[in-house]
Amino acid sequence: MTDHHRLGPEGSVDLLPVADVDRLLAVVADCHSARTLPELGARLTESLAGRLEFRSAAVLSGDTRPRLFRDATAQASGLAVPTMDPYREHFHRLDPIALAASGPYGRAADRPLTLLDVAPLLAGERRSYVDDFLRPAGIGAVMAKSWACPDRGIVFGVALFDEDEHAFGARETTLLGSLGPALLRVAAGLLDARPPWAGLLTPRETEAVALLSEGLTDEQIAGRMVVDVGTAKKHLAAARRKSGAPNRVALARAWAG
Repeated sequence: MTDHHRLGPEGSVDLLPVADVDRLLAVVADCHSARTLPELGARLTESLAGRLEFRSAAVLSGDTRPRLFRDATAQASGLAVPTMDPYREHFHRLDPIALAASGPYGRAADRPLTLLDVAPLLAGERRSYVDDFLRPAGIGAVMAKSWACPDRGIVFGVALFDEDEHAFGARETTLLGSLGPALLRVAAGLLDARPPWAGLLTPRETEAVALLSEGLTDEQIAGRMVVDVGTAKKHLAAARRKSGAPNRVALARAWAG
């Protein structure tokens, strides 16, 4: 047996030890038991910490790239946990990695990007992303990548965080880049498994139902969606009508499968 193994397209530039490949396969296996996208995010953050020692991560999904960065059902671990609300509310607009993934740095976004990769974009107003967002949370390094499956209507993203500014090098870039396509297939499969009426829901109704299926209260759902409680209730009521569910409990159960 060789000590290294060549991976697929995103990881084929680099060679990883067989042990790392085994860890990647274990992460994907951990995620296959998820029944919903939020559950996939929760299982992935737990597995990234346990299998690959990435103890601070955020997992996001959306039907378009702009909605990816406002995902109310995003899951997080470690240093990322307290950053999710301010990121959704404001700092996603200043995120230099998100800008690079869809702007003039598009070719570089074929692989995961770190803050060091996009340093030229950290000027002017975007400097606040580091000074007022990352540093107060004790974050020195970020690496992120998103993958899209347009025909299935999903964009899936993973961000990793660390205190050490130089935490993410070639190995970490290859690990995340190789993991993403498999996770996107898992996420797309979960969309296929949703109830037939899911396609009738608006994106905001979808967020509300997904949060309801996690067991959140109206107040908690409103907080995650950054809306008032009345608006959250309206989204849930509309989803219940479209689904034909007799009550909120049935709606949550139908969504969770």
